[in-house]
Amino acid sequence: MVKALISLFHKLKRLQGSPVALARGTAVGVGIGIAPLSPFKSLLLLFITMGTKSSTVAAFITCTIICNPFTYIPLYYLAYLAGNVLLPGRAGWTNVQMTVVRIQETGFVEATVLVGQLGLNAIIVLLAGGLALALPVALFSYPAALHVFRRRARLQSARPSANSAKDANE
Repeated sequence: MVKALISLFHKLKRLQGSPVALARGTAVGVGIGIAPLSPFKSLLLLFITMGTKSSTVAAFITCTIICNPFTYIPLYYLAYLAGNVLLPGRAGWTNVQMTVVRIQETGFVEATVLVGQLGLNAIIVLLAGGLALALPVALFSYPAALHVFRRRARLQSARPSANSAKDANE
């Protein structure tokens, strides 16, 4: 798994395209990768990269590097913590305990509604926390990726090609 992630990182470094589109795709991939949007990540990546004229391949590679089996649990836990800071008491342990007590005192239909509300609160907390984490990290990743891709483009344009070396020798 680690070898696969390293391979993806090397593929990202070798992607061809304009530095701006590659950096935009990288930022989109970072943002979507951090946000707890698992069932929708691929669709969001496609729509956002098409809408922003970003590199879709860079977004998918970066999202895979950020969000993988090693990072799922820490990313979701950080999103939960951040969400609880933003929306205190909405999905905390006390709320769960109170809901369990209320479920024991009610009928099946009411218990189902209570569990649904608890689940909805947990989703809202995760989304709020995940988006609060993803947005600044994605915004920071754009200038960093742009610097890397522009530097690579400068180095490639400064490097003499094999054909120009042959022509100089003849």
